[in-house]
Amino acid sequence: MFSFVVNAVFVVIGSLLGLLFKKFIKKDTCDSVLKAIGLTVMLIGLIGFAEYVLPFNTGKTLPSTGTLAVIISIAIGTFIGESLKIDDGLNNFASKLENKLNKGKIAEGFITATLVFCVGSMAIMGSFQSAFGDPNTIYLKTVLDFITSIVLASTLGIGVAFSGVAILIYQGSLTFLFKYVGFIFPDQMLNLINCVGYVLIVAIGVNFLITNKIKVANMLPALLIAVPSYWLMLWLQ
Repeated sequence: MFSFVVNAVFVVIGSLLGLLFKKFIKKDTCDSVLKAIGLTVMLIGLIGFAEYVLPFNTGKTLPSTGTLAVIISIAIGTFIGESLKIDDGLNNFASKLENKLNKGKIAEGFITATLVFCVGSMAIMGSFQSAFGDPNTIYLKTVLDFITSIVLASTLGIGVAFSGVAILIYQGSLTFLFKYVGFIFPDQMLNLINCVGYVLIVAIGVNFLITNKIKVANMLPALLIAVPSYWLMLWLQ
C-alpha cells in the first residue's frame, strides 16, 4: 500500500544521479531502455489480465461472463473518455499550468517532472491496485520514473528531485482514497476492475513502442463502467 513512497524515493535518487552523471547520459540509450521496459509493461499487463480470465486461479478468476464484462467496460468507457476528450484536457491543463508557473530553473524542473510523473493513467491505476495489495503497477511506474528522472534532471536540474514530494502527496492521497472507498465493493467487482486495469496497462506498454500513441487517459472511465458491468455479469450467469 505504501509503494508510492518507493516511487517518490526513486525519483529523488534518479534526479541526483542525473545531476551527477549528466555528461555521460545519452538520450538514445535511455530511449532504448524505455522501449525495453515498455515490452515488460505489456507482459505484466497480459499476465495480469490472464490471471483473472483463465481458469487456473480459483481465488481471482472471473466467471465465463467476465470477459464480456471487460469488453463492455473498455468499449463504453473509451467511448465516454473520447467524447469528454479526457486525454486532451489533461494535456491542455498540464501545458497551461507549466506556462503559468514556470518562473525559474528550479520551478521548471519541478513543474515539468511533476506533470510527467503524476498526470497519467498509470499513477491512477497503480494507486488503485496498490490500495488493494497489488503494488506491481506502481513498481513498474517507479522504474520508468527513475529512468525519466535521470534524463530530466540532467537537463532541468535539481527541481526535478522536488517532484518526489508531489508524488507522495498525489499518489498517497489516491491510494488512501481508494482504500477507504473500495472496501464497500465485493471481491468479484474489484477483480473485474483490476482486470480492466490490466488492459489499460497493456495499452501503456504499447505506447512505448508506437508513434501514434493510444490515448490511455480516455480509457480511464472504463474503471467506473466496470461497476455496472459487474451487475450485468451476475445477471448473465
